[in-house]
Amino acid sequence: MPFCELFIPVDSSTTEDNLSKLLISCFDLGYDRVVLSQTDNLRASNSNSSSAKKKKQKISETELVKTASSWTCPKRFVARMPDIIIQRCRSTNRKFRLYSRINVIVHDNQSLHYLKRAEVQQHFDIISLQPASRDILLYLLSSTTIQHELLVLDPSDAELLPFPTKLMRATAERGVTFELIYSNALRDSFERRNLLAFGRSLATNIFKHGQSIVFSSNAKNPLQIRSPYDMMEIGQLFGFNQEISRKLVDQNPMDVLARSFSRKQTVQGTAWLETATDEKEEATTAKPFIATETILL
Repeated sequence: MPFCELFIPVDSSTTEDNLSKLLISCFDLGYDRVVLSQTDNLRASNSNSSSAKKKKQKISETELVKTASSWTCPKRFVARMPDIIIQRCRSTNRKFRLYSRINVIVHDNQSLHYLKRAEVQQHFDIISLQPASRDILLYLLSSTTIQHELLVLDPSDAELLPFPTKLMRATAERGVTFELIYSNALRDSFERRNLLAFGRSLATNIFKHGQSIVFSSNAKNPLQIRSPYDMMEIGQLFGFNQEISRKLVDQNPMDVLARSFSRKQTVQGTAWLETATDEKEEATTAKPFIATETILL
């Protein structure tokens, strides 16, 4: 089964030379699927309306009315495959694919309706949500209105612990996978302790069989990327055996890609939507979707 790297950050300042180095490193380390992720913040208002501040300043109710921010979905990043990867794929008959992703850092629950837009749901292969606080994490675990594949658990935010066991299990049953970021742990001892705490909490209390957990690098340079076999070793530090640790880096990420395909191309996983190629047929046609069919991911 192919190995997947689900989080290579890109933005408007990303240069083609730096991105090529990252992609070549992923290719050399054994990854066959790489996801280019764009990160954006989602806020309902630019103003701070905490209750304590209201009492201190004694602001009238008319001054406390929020003006919703007009959040716009970022344009999809267009990347060019490095020539050396194309040449190696042709010589070795290896398949290497790129995917798009939007990672939305959620600061409040009043602006999540923006993520229901068609431009968000259809323009990106993967949608991930990253809670900015523990309260937002609890809300996202309870919410069933937003379709997304990943929920990011950043070890740099130790306030997310302890994890709500029942809510996380229920969220995993709905098809959401929890993502652990490891790049910061490579250069900071505090981050390493948090990563181990996050992983052990997930492994011992919530997902003892390794389901619904994936690793991602969020690497901005090639030195922050580790091979899939190194990630298996980290999984064993969490308490998983070798078989389950391998599942975290090959089967679980491929399940994320399969669920993203289902969100974009099917209706409730039962009908596969395709655009008609005949000029006379302008509408979108639908045909039954068989789960056992081979999906090229």
